Amino acid sequence: MAGLWRHGDFLKLWGGETISQFGAQITVLALPLTAILTLQATAGELGVLTAMQFAPVLLITLFAGVWLDGNRKRPALTIANLGRAALLGLVPVLYVADLLSMPVLYAIAFLTGLLTAVFDVAYVVYLPSLVSKDQLVQANSRLEATYSIASIGGPGVGGLLVQWLTAPVSIVANAVTYLAAAVSVAAIRHREPPPDRPADRASTWTEIKEGLSTTLRDPLLRPLTVGSAWFNLFEQVILTLYLLYGVRELHLSTSLLGAVLAVGSVGALAGSFVADRAGQVLGVGRTMVWTMILGCAALGLVPAASGSPLVAGSVLAAGLFVYGLALAVFNVHSLSLRGAIVPPELLGRVTATYRFFVFGTIPLGGLLGGLLGEQLGVRTAMVIAVAALLAGAVVFAVTRIRSVGDEIFGPKETLCSLD
Repeated sequence: MAGLWRHGDFLKLWGGETISQFGAQITVLALPLTAILTLQATAGELGVLTAMQFAPVLLITLFAGVWLDGNRKRPALTIANLGRAALLGLVPVLYVADLLSMPVLYAIAFLTGLLTAVFDVAYVVYLPSLVSKDQLVQANSRLEATYSIASIGGPGVGGLLVQWLTAPVSIVANAVTYLAAAVSVAAIRHREPPPDRPADRASTWTEIKEGLSTTLRDPLLRPLTVGSAWFNLFEQVILTLYLLYGVRELHLSTSLLGAVLAVGSVGALAGSFVADRAGQVLGVGRTMVWTMILGCAALGLVPAASGSPLVAGSVLAAGLFVYGLALAVFNVHSLSLRGAIVPPELLGRVTATYRFFVFGTIPLGGLLGGLLGEQLGVRTAMVIAVAALLAGAVVFAVTRIRSVGDEIFGPKETLCSLD
């Protein structure tokens, strides 16, 4: 533990991500509220907005993985942060100029998502080059704690900013945090070794195929990828409709909605602290299986919420607390598992492949949520999503993941191969 606290470069990376994630959590609330409150968006339009944010995962992630395997990762992190700052800074400017519309919001969401897709692959691939393998779980736990801490303060502050400044203007806070993160990453002193670029390097498509083959043929990576993709598909149905549900059906204020999200993030913070211990007690595989089931079940409280704003908010908060805790524990071990078993020369492509499938279902989930919400009603759509999540969790529980133990973090263990 003390090793990471004395690791100056990791602290810069961690600090920059903490700042940017705090701002990003403001935008998680403020961007859809801009659509709902300022532009009077329907459930279908919210689904399209979600799709625009995450569609770039399908378009660029595989190519980004190949490119990152042959290039330094840190410059990509800095450039992505600067680009996202510039794009999000346009939202309040266009709003004040009375030029903001849903098509414009779609375009900004898409371009920001494009940079985020590259950043997220680069970030995951860069971390193992910065810390040792035996520090990966601790490092990922701290990063998961970062997301949780940011999620605790971000939505609450975002809800207040929306009330004080309007939703579009509050997004400027995220632009500022991305600028600060770019400075922090640029200050890292560690220099990446030159990437290995063999003279007979295969074509881009061949390298993409290698990443796909490695991920989909490995007995651990395959069920992890499929199970996570299914989860994200139906989780996004709920997340797409959550704010619309809270504002128009439960009649919750933006500040209360932000507070509910913050309570859920307290659970995620708790999960990041207990993740390592849970893995030691239950084993990595059983921990992932049980947290997947628990997180899916907890989301069932979202469509169950009803009554007065206080009662409904309390039910939502309870569900999101348990969901956040379970998801944080799962994510820590998912990241660490992939970082430990994938050879370094394939990590960029495998990470990109994983994100292609897992995050590629998010825009589909957004569109599905919008469609189901308009055709069947918001609450019914979320009930269907919870049932699908639980079915997926049961299937995930019987895969080989359940038998994974801590031996994967041994110094010479590599389970991933192209055989």
